Amino acid sequence: MAFTAEKEALVVDSWNAIKADAAELGLKFFLRIFEITPSASGLFPFLRDTSVPLEKNPKLKRHAMSVFAMTCEAAVQLRKLGRVILKETTIKHLGATHAKAGITGEHFELMRYALLETIREAVPYMWSPKMRNAWAESYDQLVEAIKKEMRPVAKYEFAPEARYTKEEESLVVESWDIIKQDAAALGLKFFMRIFEIAPSSSGLFSFLRNSDVPISQNPKLKRHAMTVFSMTCDSAVQLQRIGKVIVRDTTIRKLGSTHLKAGVSNEHFEVMKYALLETIKEAVPHMWSNKMREAWGKAYDKLVAAIKEEMKPIPRALQATGFTDAEEDFVLGSWNVMKENAATLGLNFFLKIFEIAPSASSLFSFLRDSRVSLAQNPKLRRHAMAVFSMTCDSAVQLHTLGKVMVKDTTLTKLGQVHSMAGITQEHFEVMRFALLDTIKEAVPHMWCPEMRNAWAKAYDKLTEAIQEEMKTPADSTIVKYRLSSPNFTAEKEALVHDSWNAMQKDSPNLGLKFFLRIFEIAPSTIGLFSFLRNADVPLHKNPKLKRHAMIVFSMTCDSATQLRRAGKVVVKETTLQKLGNTHFKAGVMTEHFELTSPNKITQRKKTLITKAIKRVHNYKHQKVRN
Repeated sequence: MAFTAEKEALVVDSWNAIKADAAELGLKFFLRIFEITPSASGLFPFLRDTSVPLEKNPKLKRHAMSVFAMTCEAAVQLRKLGRVILKETTIKHLGATHAKAGITGEHFELMRYALLETIREAVPYMWSPKMRNAWAESYDQLVEAIKKEMRPVAKYEFAPEARYTKEEESLVVESWDIIKQDAAALGLKFFMRIFEIAPSSSGLFSFLRNSDVPISQNPKLKRHAMTVFSMTCDSAVQLQRIGKVIVRDTTIRKLGSTHLKAGVSNEHFEVMKYALLETIKEAVPHMWSNKMREAWGKAYDKLVAAIKEEMKPIPRALQATGFTDAEEDFVLGSWNVMKENAATLGLNFFLKIFEIAPSASSLFSFLRDSRVSLAQNPKLRRHAMAVFSMTCDSAVQLHTLGKVMVKDTTLTKLGQVHSMAGITQEHFEVMRFALLDTIKEAVPHMWCPEMRNAWAKAYDKLTEAIQEEMKTPADSTIVKYRLSSPNFTAEKEALVHDSWNAMQKDSPNLGLKFFLRIFEIAPSTIGLFSFLRNADVPLHKNPKLKRHAMIVFSMTCDSATQLRRAGKVVVKETTLQKLGNTHFKAGVMTEHFELTSPNKITQRKKTLITKAIKRVHNYKHQKVRN
């Protein structure tokens, strides 16, 4: 939305009215932030371990005035310049400083609320919803510019709570007796104030996401708000008598788990504290005092401390998935169509894996030395159906359960089995590609980019859970395998020769397609190429990749056309040694060589070149071992 002339006028007029008092207002601005979030003072090194009161701290006064004036000056010039007016170096410095200090999205929202409240109190005769929106929009523009320059940050902890006295209990009990009957209305006010201070916190509640009902009218929020408000207050009034938080242990555990799963942070708890105290203050203004505020604040801190004790870290595989309703619909709708054909699709899934990486069949003991074709192997059919069904069943329940639904014992077993078999990241990526391709072919009428992304995300969650259980011993080795080597006949040579003659003129384009297909199947292979790491240029436009791809594709095809005539791989020995050394240093493995097979016609050619390079690769590896 554009910053209009009307908005600019509202900001400029109010800033002109308060500019002369910037020092005092800046301090009020920061004191309000610390009132809402006391722990935020710990973000400023000059406020740590100081006995000087905040309102008298000279460093805070200077910093507060500087920040307040900078924010307001940026706002008044926003329309004129069409962007935040701070210098690029200043923005970068602000981004780095805020990141280092551990500033989060919640902090920015608290500052927004504090800024608007400070300006409102400074010019009450000018204040209006339009002026509020104008200042809010200008602040958001500044924050957006700062956030672009920020990196991940560290968190901080609260100070321990003090002892709860009989006097404090009495203050809490008396006020709760008065407001108890109005708990429903006050509970809603409590939550509405939370969302006013930190609007993004509404996203923590599943029943508020994608809801068309206004927040203040939402029946689920009304029930939840009354329950939380009453529970908090009931806990407070019995705190001194019982000597501990009175919410049942099972409930406390559930509260801890729920808050952890929802992503509730220290900042959220502090916003709730401020909102609770302000709500009670407005409900009993005739009783309110600093002592009552401290009493309620201390009781709240006790409850929060109990909840936080139950907010224990959980394995990443069991954390909230971020899998949306829409993604669940895509996965569920397609799985319902495919479920009856799971046996056939499971087999197609595995055959596709073996087509991309033939050596992967050697990972399965029941396929080694078997004379039965893969497509007819009964053990493979059973295994394929089980794996395909497990993967899909896990996907369709991901959103509902909020975690990977394979049982913990099964996940542990899957991790051990995959580890012992020598499964690598490349194998997981090949399986991912094969799974998506199998589903695409099974439901072509339903397939779309959104469905692909949904299935991919579900597969990645399952893979992540399995990989966490893959505890591979340091001295473990993966059993390697050898490919068969039939004679390269005149007929095969003619097929290769004719096709290469037809393709040669288009080798730059085909070389690029060749590499882009490799990266589509196994995205992690991009990291094997130094000139692709940290490159801002898209893969299909990268000039270094284009040159490299054309050279590799042409060399491979030229080698193929001379294979029968020369009786060996025609690339010069020195070049082969160089290739072996380069591939070894890059960490290329057998699975990578299998991904590079352009088509079935050139399989024999690819096999012999691969073997030649591997000989040098293995020789280098042996030297390193010795």
